[in-house]
Amino acid sequence: MNKYLKYSICIVLLLVSVRISSQEPIGDEEPEVKVIGTVTKNAIKLRWAVNTPLAWKYAIQYGYRIERKTIAIGEEILKTPIIKKLTVTPILPKPLPEWENFVDQSNHAAIAAQAMYGEDFNIEFEEGGNGFLNIVNQAKVLEQRFSFALFAADQDYKVAQFSGLAFVDNDIKPNEKYLYQVYSAIPKERMQVKSGGVYLGLVDYKPLPKPLEFIGVFKDKSVLLSWNYKLLKREYNSYVIERADDGNNFKPLNDIPLVNFNEKEKGSSDRMFFMDSLLQNNKVYQYRIKGISPFGEIGPPSKIISGQGKAPLLYNPAITEAKLQSDNTSARITWEFPEKGLETLAYFELNRSNEVNGNYNVVQSNISKYTQNITVNQLEAINYFTITAVGIDSTKRVSFPQMVQPVDDTPPSVPMNIVGVIDSTGIVKLNWKMNTETDFLGYRVFRANLENEEFTQITFKPIPKNKIIDTVNIKTLNAKVYYKVQAFDKRYNPSGFSEILMLKKPDVIPPTKPVFKAFKADNGVIALHWITSSSIDATKTLVYRKVKGSDTSWELVAETNIPQDSYNDTTAKPTIPYLYTLVTMDESGLESEPINPLIIRLPDNAPKSKIDKFSNLVNREEKKISLNWKYDANNIVEYLLYRAEEEKQPTLYKVFKNHENKFIDQNLRVNTKYTYMLQAVFDSGAKSPFKKIEVEY
Repeated sequence: MNKYLKYSICIVLLLVSVRISSQEPIGDEEPEVKVIGTVTKNAIKLRWAVNTPLAWKYAIQYGYRIERKTIAIGEEILKTPIIKKLTVTPILPKPLPEWENFVDQSNHAAIAAQAMYGEDFNIEFEEGGNGFLNIVNQAKVLEQRFSFALFAADQDYKVAQFSGLAFVDNDIKPNEKYLYQVYSAIPKERMQVKSGGVYLGLVDYKPLPKPLEFIGVFKDKSVLLSWNYKLLKREYNSYVIERADDGNNFKPLNDIPLVNFNEKEKGSSDRMFFMDSLLQNNKVYQYRIKGISPFGEIGPPSKIISGQGKAPLLYNPAITEAKLQSDNTSARITWEFPEKGLETLAYFELNRSNEVNGNYNVVQSNISKYTQNITVNQLEAINYFTITAVGIDSTKRVSFPQMVQPVDDTPPSVPMNIVGVIDSTGIVKLNWKMNTETDFLGYRVFRANLENEEFTQITFKPIPKNKIIDTVNIKTLNAKVYYKVQAFDKRYNPSGFSEILMLKKPDVIPPTKPVFKAFKADNGVIALHWITSSSIDATKTLVYRKVKGSDTSWELVAETNIPQDSYNDTTAKPTIPYLYTLVTMDESGLESEPINPLIIRLPDNAPKSKIDKFSNLVNREEKKISLNWKYDANNIVEYLLYRAEEEKQPTLYKVFKNHENKFIDQNLRVNTKYTYMLQAVFDSGAKSPFKKIEVEY
């Protein structure tokens, strides 16, 4: 028995080995029973399996129990479900002797029996096997048994029943809905396995659908069939392909249903493919497919597709001549094609493009396969032609291109009405009137920073549109930028240049600062003098003033137009300390940073009374002159005493505090005449008139 089962596995291994070897690691999940179900017209079928190899091994020994709960009758949900145990004893796999006859009928039965009962489970690869792979398989023998057993049950519902993984409930009523719970009978002390369930009733019955998007591509004695399996992935897990050679009698092509073994979690195709060989070309074959559900039910056939094999096109055409005609607007294209290839040829196509490697458009299709020349009218400036041979199997073979170029030395008209703007970020937008010549190709745009310097091309190749966006650096000393445009036709004949467009760059660079040169504060006027900004676009000098130490804002007291470089402030009040600063403004309204302020105080020049009394007493014996004075004015800060010897200018001699009123001068020379001058200084900065006395010593 075991020897026979091992042989059966080798027969189908090429079909299943890809799936088994490409599975993700098994057994990392919590043990659980997974359940699915389907509804027929008078029964409910269940399928289940555990999700880990070890749980599967124990379940073979202990089996499964099924419990049914009636949840609803008609549209009424029962407050207390009606519970029925569908299995008196656990469902177990059939014993080994009962498999004997079954394995003769099904390779899947042989696989399942060998996986569960075989003493050995050595996977022998018919192709591509190696010692290392066999070692890996030996190390994962339980996983291999688990995977093969579940795969076999998936492909044949009877195998699932023999494996203790399926149940059919016939004792059901049309208006009831049931919750089926499948429990593992494994003792809890050995393994905890979570139960699984499914909720169904006869009202859930739906006929199986037809397979979708079934197509076939017929080639030389072959056809590639494909269909979308993902759309019906829940309904079908395998397919049968049928072919009719006579148009009526369909026969299966595959003894074993087709299964998709290349499915991946990510990046897999939605379609399954099958390649069939045809006995001969030019004969109509018909195909259809049927899906097989996990419950062994065969669905309705798909739509029928038909076709016939076609011999491939083996030869390329070749253009032998592409000659411009005397009218300069048409060309004669001549080509050749091997006569022995005509039986596989359907027709020719003439193609044209503006570029040798460009996209070719079909100029004329369905040219008789017996034709080898054609005249093309309404040529463009440059024409590249190819001939395509189209085979009866729809394959195409294309000749090498040949160029035809009419004579043309007339340039396009000069571009006109060029206008543009520059924004504050330096983005330049240009546009102009579009040329209308039929052979017009495009424009080249040129730029310069100075009107008389050489222009530089800013377009890599002729642009087809009458507009362009450029970028310039606006933080430069050049305040302007210049553009001109030239048009080209498809023969690259250049037009003359357009008129030069001058654009003024937006001003984002503030002007340079002015510099204070001098000032004077007297007679109620503060006169300011400065050196104006050196910036070319500077237009004004702004004079600001504020009281020193105050929290008030700066006050604009004057706007002077350059080149004016002075200002007289007649609104300043005496004795108040003022701060003065200057700012330059340019044509764009940009302002320079303010310069460091000056502190200026206007003196109090209001008339003051003379000192009331200024007297002296000479004492030659003690060699001194005593000076006394008296002044009744208020707000005196100090007194200034000036002295001069005979015929000399007075100089400041002493400074006295406001409460002092006498002084003894002992720095004297005999027989000298001294002149003393006394002046009071007020807190406003004003000074009294001098009080003068002359003393003979």
